[in-house]
Amino acid sequence: MTGVDRETSLKRPSCSVLVTHRIYAQYPAGFLSLKGGQCQTKQWNGRTKTSQGSLTAMLMSTPVSTQPAPTILIVDDDPDITLVLQDLLEHAGYRVLVAGTGAEALAKVKTESFSAVLLDLMLPDMDGLSVLTLVKELDPVLPVIMLTAFVEVAKKHASLTEGAFGYLTKPYDGEEVKALIKRAVGVNHLSLEAASARQALTASEERFREVVQTAPDAIVLADGEGFILSWNSAAERLFGYSAAEILGQSLTRIMPERYRANHERALARVRTTGDLRLKGTVVTMHGLHKDGREFPIEMSLSSWMSGGQRVHCGIVRDITARKEAEARLLQQQIEQQVLLDLIPAMVWYKDSHNRILRANRRAAESLHKTVSEIEGHATDEFYPEEAERYHQDDLEVIVSGRAKLGIVEPYRTGSGEKRWVQTDKVPYLDTRGNVLGVLVFAQDITERKQQEATSQEREDLLRLVMESATNGLFVADAEGKIEMANRRAEQQFGYEAGELPGQRLMQVFSNLLCDTIAMTAPGVEHGTGRRKDGTEFPASIQVRRLETSKGMHVVVAISPAEEPA
Repeated sequence: MTGVDRETSLKRPSCSVLVTHRIYAQYPAGFLSLKGGQCQTKQWNGRTKTSQGSLTAMLMSTPVSTQPAPTILIVDDDPDITLVLQDLLEHAGYRVLVAGTGAEALAKVKTESFSAVLLDLMLPDMDGLSVLTLVKELDPVLPVIMLTAFVEVAKKHASLTEGAFGYLTKPYDGEEVKALIKRAVGVNHLSLEAASARQALTASEERFREVVQTAPDAIVLADGEGFILSWNSAAERLFGYSAAEILGQSLTRIMPERYRANHERALARVRTTGDLRLKGTVVTMHGLHKDGREFPIEMSLSSWMSGGQRVHCGIVRDITARKEAEARLLQQQIEQQVLLDLIPAMVWYKDSHNRILRANRRAAESLHKTVSEIEGHATDEFYPEEAERYHQDDLEVIVSGRAKLGIVEPYRTGSGEKRWVQTDKVPYLDTRGNVLGVLVFAQDITERKQQEATSQEREDLLRLVMESATNGLFVADAEGKIEMANRRAEQQFGYEAGELPGQRLMQVFSNLLCDTIAMTAPGVEHGTGRRKDGTEFPASIQVRRLETSKGMHVVVAISPAEEPA
């Protein structure tokens, strides 16, 4: 294009507007304004070069460049998730870049121009909310969509408070992802349009109105006093007022009473000090419909000077559906937490990276912490000695897709006390059967282990006493089933070690003697014993009947008849 100077470097504009080629021709150096017979190239860095020429010759000599595909940045350290999202978005026509850490993401935002960002809430080097804050400092109008996975609801709300455009919960629905990205890209373009509306109005106010009127979101312009200057079709549908009814009216007509005093103070502050503290931000509040009902809205704010007059712009969208979804999600989270807290065991939901995504109150209290203090953290922060062993069990369940039950293992409480748990680990699946993580149910069995140890100690002592006796000894239940026998009794009756338990008394004594054992009072009786090989021998027996918590037991002492009992 002869006679038109161009800048050799393309820099990101501080505010830009997406305008059709009927108004502007976009060039590497900037936007070419076509007014009268003068050609003016407006540079991104604010410098301007002007030359005279034929408008017709200019249009014929230089074609309008095509718009590049919107670029999306995916920030997630999980390569499987990034690959799925990248394939999905590239198939939808977007250019996609990927960052695995917060630092890498910030570096890309500084050097690349993005239409939207998908940001995981948990990254290996930085917290997602911190990355969100830094991204918004670099580019206040860049929409950032947070990626979450069963984390605390308060963190999701915090991300929206910090300026996130929205959030997606893992696992993702492809259509939901594409719809939210499409909306974010559109809002980004509209935000850039609003930020540079002064350029559009100067070049062609009528053409700008065409863009505004066809925008899917409500776009409202007001003067420095807060009186409405422009009202597009989407605003008519959103608030119920036609342009004829609302133009020239105060913005307070479309806001509930509780917001009006602060609104008037903010306008006065801007007029007196020029303080535009909300410029470039997204605020959530309520709008007031013509019929008097309130509804939640999200509004992107901008402001500029035009012809010496202050112009305020708000891009408004109805977020009723999103608020209802958030309320349902919150209710579900509360109900799930209540159910988790009712389970008489410690419960964790962990991902493949050994991070705790959900936990119940019993699990948190075992560490002397709250649920919010452990969710989102790695297991090794709380169990540094056992974490790797836990993780290997988790991976076995995740890889195989099969539960691992009845694991008895030690663990340490938050105070350092060593206790015992019996753990069941089962795979957590999505609706398509893919393993997302592992559900861990752990019951404290320390007291049971102590009781078992005490019981074993008593049993060992009883065995020691029995083995030290010179007589043969049997312990039988009320049905005459032998539960214990010492080595002397085994020798007397010709049995190998361990063969007598489980036998009946009638197998080693005559029926008459068995009846005597069952009915006798303490004392010595005489009868016949029957050896394993069937031979019999006269025996003297002494019987004691013992009542225990498990019922009646009989202790029988046997010696050959010729020996004293």
